[in-house]
Amino acid sequence: MELPWLVNNGYLINNQEEMERKRRLQLIFLGGAVLFLIFYFRFSAISPAVSSVVKHATDSCSVNEFSCADSSCISLSSICDGARDCDDGSDEAHCSPGSNLGGLTEDLVLHRDRRQASQCRRNQWQCRDGSCISFDGKCDGMVDCPDKSDETHALCRKTRCQPNWFRYELCNRMLPGTSTTKPPPVATGNCVFPPQPDHGSFVSNVPNAAPGQRFSVLTLNVTCRRGYGPIGPETVFCYEGIWSDAIPQCVRLCKVVVHPSVTYRCLVASDGVKGSRNCNKYEPNGTVISPECNSPNYYSANPLSNMRCIDGSWNHVATCSPECGRVTPDGIDLIIDGRNAKRGELPWHVGIYRKTRDPYEQICGGSLVSNSLVISAAHCFWSDANQVLPAANYAVAAGKIYRPWNNPKDVGAQKSNVSEIRIPQRFQGNQANFQDDIALLVLETAFVYATYIRPVCLNFDINFDRAQLQPGIMGKVAGWGLTAANGTASPILKVVELPYVDISICINASPVNFREYITSDKICAGYGNGTALCRGDSGGGLAFPERERGNDRYYLRGIVSTAASNDDACNAHTLTTFTQIIKHEHFIKESL
Repeated sequence: MELPWLVNNGYLINNQEEMERKRRLQLIFLGGAVLFLIFYFRFSAISPAVSSVVKHATDSCSVNEFSCADSSCISLSSICDGARDCDDGSDEAHCSPGSNLGGLTEDLVLHRDRRQASQCRRNQWQCRDGSCISFDGKCDGMVDCPDKSDETHALCRKTRCQPNWFRYELCNRMLPGTSTTKPPPVATGNCVFPPQPDHGSFVSNVPNAAPGQRFSVLTLNVTCRRGYGPIGPETVFCYEGIWSDAIPQCVRLCKVVVHPSVTYRCLVASDGVKGSRNCNKYEPNGTVISPECNSPNYYSANPLSNMRCIDGSWNHVATCSPECGRVTPDGIDLIIDGRNAKRGELPWHVGIYRKTRDPYEQICGGSLVSNSLVISAAHCFWSDANQVLPAANYAVAAGKIYRPWNNPKDVGAQKSNVSEIRIPQRFQGNQANFQDDIALLVLETAFVYATYIRPVCLNFDINFDRAQLQPGIMGKVAGWGLTAANGTASPILKVVELPYVDISICINASPVNFREYITSDKICAGYGNGTALCRGDSGGGLAFPERERGNDRYYLRGIVSTAASNDDACNAHTLTTFTQIIKHEHFIKESL
C-alpha cells in the first residue's frame, strides 16, 4: 500500500516502484523537553518530487500574475512600482524611468496581453500546457495539471504552509539527478477522464491518468475540499463509455443544525412525484427543507416557509416558539382552602429546594419562563446578614405534584441544580420593605419541554397588562404551602384562583403596619376570607388567562412576595402582594 507524504507547500512525495528507503526525522522542541516524532515514509530516489522542483522555462503563472525571469510569480500590480519583488529584479528591468504600471515597456505589455488571452475561467488557473484547473488546485500538494506545472518549485516556493502543516526541508532546494518519471499510459477506449472538478479532485484506478485520456474501463473517486461536498455518489464507474452515474461535482454544503423546536424534512421530486426524506447533517446547494413545529410543545403564530440552501448557507432558519401558558386539560388528581392540582395543570410551576439538608427541603416556588430560566422571589435566596446566598445551595424540580424531592410517584419529573442567582441590586430584603422582590435562577441543566413541563407566557405590553389586571379577574397560582393557619405544608401541589384587587382597596384593607410593604412594584390579589397564600408558596407565579386561537393561554403577571402576618403561622384573612412582572421588564429581558 502506498503512503503519500505531505511536504513543502503541500507537495506529495509518493511511493515509486524503484529504489525505496526509509528516513527518520526527529523534532526537538519546548525548551529542552525532547519529543520524538518519527515519520516513516518511502520515496524513490528519482521521484515526482524531483521533477516537481525543476524550473520550467515556460511561464507557469496565472493570468493575473507576472512571471519573473527565474520563473517565480508575483502580482501584476507589483510590476514597475519601484520595489524589487522578483529575486532577480526582472519586474523592474523593463520599466521607463520613474514610472509605475503606466511605464510598462512593449515586452511587458505583450506579456500581459498573452495572459489575458487565456481560455480559462476567472476561477481557474492555466497550466503550462494550456489546460485549466481550479484555482484552489495550485500549490495544494496534489498534482492537477497533466504536465504537473501546478506544483513546481518556482511557482510554489513562496507559498506559506497552513498552521497545522510543516515545511519539509528538501522542498526548499533543488535535488540532483535527472527526472525519469514515466509518462502517463497511452490508452484507448470510450471512457474519457473528465476535467478535475472545481474545489476537489478525482482519483482513478489508472496510475498517472490525466484529464482527456481514454480508457476502456475507468473508476473515479471524488474528494472535495473542506466546506464542499459531492453531488451524487462519491465513486462512479465507466465501461466502454457508459458511466454508472453522473460525473460528481463538488458544491458548497449547508449544515443542518438540529433545533428542538422543529423537524426538518428535505424535499425530493422524481418523475413529477414529490416527497420528502430525512435530512443529512450537510446538504448540497439547492436543497429545499420543509420545517414543521414539534407540537404539542412548540408552535408558530405564522406558517413556516421552506428553507433553501444557497451557496453554503440557508436563506433563513425556521424555528418555533415554546407552547407557553397552555394548561393540560386532563391529568391526575397553597394554599389554604385550595384544591389539589392536576398533573400539568400549571406546567410552568417548579419547586425550589434547599440542598443543605438531606433530603432536600422545599422552600419556595417559581415559574419556568424558558428551558433554563426560572423566575422566583428574591427573599427566598436572601439573608440580611449574608445577602445573596450561594447558588450551589439550591436545586429546581419541574413536572412534580408531590412535595418530597424524590417521590417515586413523580414519573417524568426533571431536576437541575442552580448555576446562578440574579437579584436586582436595589433589593435589600426587609430593610427596603421587599422592594424589587424578584430573582432569576439560571439552571445548570436545561429542561426538555413536555406536556406537563412548559413555560408560562411573558408579555410586556402595558395595554395588555392593564387589560388583564382588572378588578375581579381571576388568576391562578400554585404551591406546597401551609394548608391551614397553623397547619403543615401540603404534600401535594395545590392550586388556587385569586381575583385581582385594585391597589387602593388593597392598601385600605391591609393592616397599617403592613402598608409600607405595598411598594411601587407590587400588585394585590386575594379574598381575605380564608383562602390565601402562606409560607412555602413564595416565588410562585400569578398568571392570568387570555383566549387565543380557541385556547386559554396564561401570562405571568406577578410573583408571590409578602402578606400581612398575625399570631398564626399564616394569616388566612389577608390579601397577598405580588411583585409585578412588567415593572422589571429590562431586568428579565437581560437574561432571556
